[in-house]
Amino acid sequence: MILDNETVAEETPTFIEEFTELIRRTAAVICAEQPDVPEPEELRDLDSFSMVQVLLDLENELDLKVLEGLEGFNGRTFQEIAEHIAEIAHRAGTYPEFEANVRRIVNADSD
Repeated sequence: MILDNETVAEETPTFIEEFTELIRRTAAVICAEQPDVPEPEELRDLDSFSMVQVLLDLENELDLKVLEGLEGFNGRTFQEIAEHIAEIAHRAGTYPEFEANVRRIVNADSD
């Protein structure tokens, strides 16, 4: 099943909100590790180096190839990237595993 970003957002708004917050926290941690890099409020606030670090961290945590699926992506918010990555998982046929990995990380962070 292939869904566009809008359909993914409508289908699972709570999950997308949780995933958006996970991406935001990942970006904040990565930026905090770099001198003179402020905490980003949105995706557009990340420089290219920080953006790649966030995406590589997500790839490792989620066991999902993200960078290859970003060709043509022009979103500017954490929610837009969350929806796009969810769509990548749908296209790859790995959405159930992707969702389970996100929930595992979210639950581990809340403990």
